[in-house]
Amino acid sequence: MKETTNSRSETGRKAKKSQSEVAELLQSSAFELFAHQNYSSVRIKDIATATGLNSALIYYYFGSKEDLFVKVIETTVENAFRKFDNVIGSENSPKDILFLWIEIHILQFHLLQKLAKISLDYSSTNGRIPSIDKAIKKFYEKESVILKNTIKEGIAAGQFREVNPADMAMLISTFLDGVLFRNVMFPTFKYKHAIQVMREFVFEQLEPR
Repeated sequence: MKETTNSRSETGRKAKKSQSEVAELLQSSAFELFAHQNYSSVRIKDIATATGLNSALIYYYFGSKEDLFVKVIETTVENAFRKFDNVIGSENSPKDILFLWIEIHILQFHLLQKLAKISLDYSSTNGRIPSIDKAIKKFYEKESVILKNTIKEGIAAGQFREVNPADMAMLISTFLDGVLFRNVMFPTFKYKHAIQVMREFVFEQLEPR
């Protein structure tokens, strides 16, 4: 009897893992479709075809295309910030944190580029959806907080000269967005070099005088 119970328990765990894998497969496939086409043109049927799964599973796991899109955005943002946390590790110097935040845009360039393209494509559609707007906005809000707080801490520690943290954060964020989109238009554009040049410029501007 005990063996049967264990067997059922093991089967339940496998089934649960299988459900997680299916949801992840649907999200990753949807992410690629949204990135290479656009939000309005991708159909539930297209996602099902790309995964080889039944369309009904998308409704079962996510409820609708809109809800799946929100989950794709949220997961991508979470993964980007998780990668940033892993790269930072135990570093707590404002200079190191700022350096690594810009570095993550090199390491995660293609992921962030797809996120930016998806967001831009969605923004041009008719009938904006609040939950999607909120998911996209979350990335920029969190980025702004990281940059502003890091610059403020750097100024307080004497590592950076007095600047307007909000303005400097806006400069960095806007430049990084520009690099993401320029590489879409010109695939041979040397984004890594451009980001490194911007980082050198930013640190020159922040150098105490």
